[in-house]
Amino acid sequence: MATISVLVPFGHVRSWWEYAVSVTLLLACAGAFLLPWQRLPSWAPVLVPLLYTVSVLELILASGVASGVGLVLLVPLIWSVLFHRRWESACVVVAVVTVQAVSSVIQATPDAVVVRRVVLWSVLGALIAVAAHGLRDRIRGSLTANAALQAEVSLTRERDRIAADLRESVVRKIFNAGLDLHGAAAMIDEGPARGRLMHGVDELDGAIRALRESVFAVGDDADGETDTSMDASEPSDPDAR
Repeated sequence: MATISVLVPFGHVRSWWEYAVSVTLLLACAGAFLLPWQRLPSWAPVLVPLLYTVSVLELILASGVASGVGLVLLVPLIWSVLFHRRWESACVVVAVVTVQAVSSVIQATPDAVVVRRVVLWSVLGALIAVAAHGLRDRIRGSLTANAALQAEVSLTRERDRIAADLRESVVRKIFNAGLDLHGAAAMIDEGPARGRLMHGVDELDGAIRALRESVFAVGDDADGETDTSMDASEPSDPDAR
């Protein structure tokens, strides 16, 4: 739009050669989106905003400082702070300040005005870069924290599901097997056989506790069930089951 604006009525092109160079560089920047960036060096993308600032310099020289097109320098600056790394943004800030200084000196701008422009664009560029990169870091940190929270929630839900499955299937089956052994032990008089049955009941109780503790740290009383040996001192009637 800035390139076209110098051609509309009341616009003025001082140098058609520099205007043509500006348009050519602008088209080169547009064509850069078609490049295979994944196969280029990691520092190559910074060349696009730098090329754009040179295009703006040529446009300023073609139309004059008073044309106001120098504000277009904010485009590569904002682009770089939003999508590039800090050192790349610093390069673009330096390029923007250089464009302001060079264009002012070439067009015989008073030294005091040149200094003011350099200071203004230096501070403005640094402010935009620092603020934008700080915001990007905060957003990245927030996204990382949210991803970690989602992962933790997913893990908790998975552990809950596994714990529920164990309580509903494995633990309950072991619990029922222990009750069967406990009932069988009640039908046998004191002796080696009864001792071995009660030892098997104790082993099953230990297996249930280990399963509960290994998944979601489920306690022995998490689901209201009691150990199969809780009534070992009071033999149950197998016929009552």
